[in-house]
Amino acid sequence: MIEKERLIAAVMELHRRASIVLPPSVKRALQESYAEENELSAQYQLETVLKNIAIAEKERIPVCQDTGVPIFFIRIGADLPTVRRLAEAIPEGTARATKSIPLRENVIHPLTKKNSGTNTGWRMPFIYYDLGNEAFTEVTLLLKGYGSEAKTSLAYIPTSEDLGKGITKFVLDCVRKALGEPCPPYVIGIGLGGSSDIAAYLAKKAFLRLPLGRPHPDPDVAGLERKLFQVINSTGIGAMGMGGQRTALAVHVELCGTHSAAVPVVVAFQCWADRQASMRIHPDGNIQFVEEP
Repeated sequence: MIEKERLIAAVMELHRRASIVLPPSVKRALQESYAEENELSAQYQLETVLKNIAIAEKERIPVCQDTGVPIFFIRIGADLPTVRRLAEAIPEGTARATKSIPLRENVIHPLTKKNSGTNTGWRMPFIYYDLGNEAFTEVTLLLKGYGSEAKTSLAYIPTSEDLGKGITKFVLDCVRKALGEPCPPYVIGIGLGGSSDIAAYLAKKAFLRLPLGRPHPDPDVAGLERKLFQVINSTGIGAMGMGGQRTALAVHVELCGTHSAAVPVVVAFQCWADRQASMRIHPDGNIQFVEEP
């Protein structure tokens, strides 16, 4: 059994890592975007982003002033008692991290606008649970800023239509409406199928796939990802909406079986700062932080 204080400290460390240091493949994608860009305005925006990342790492400060809301994804392994204790440690670790890093106090009551001051309360941090076959339990923290979150959209594509064309049209409509507001070059997560809530969950989960740009194992889904990536980057929206070749760093699609009448599609945006961090809790009590699970 792992002591609660150790789990609280581990949650605080997840917040530090997620808010300050981007995953290596995200940084590589931004560096490659800068190297390949030939529009001066886009080059300047990407250069500024890369300098921002370097300063955050050097000074040990959050990479963006909007440190988002904390969303946890727990893949449960063999040690169920630890998961129960972990669920109790996550709010306390988040509250302490808010003060010590510090993180912006973003979480409010959705009606009264009361601010807890700790990024906790009213079911936040929100935790998604999944079951895994591994001996360890894996915990991933996603920090979700709202410049990009506010551009999330849902549509239902009737199965009587050409689904590939319908999905592509909806994604492009979302990209054109969003323009530079989600801080491109961004990651686009797409949830297909299930019901509306399942599709929204899958769109968020899609942000967690690392290394960034790794194709879906289903060849049909991987083909859709490639097509959407090419089409989105042909829009010319570019870095921060200032024009250029790279609007999306990656397009990740996750799917679930759905009703035969229509396919729910959720398109979600994650700004260039795809902030996440993961740890694995092993049955012997060892806690291992992993860069790209």
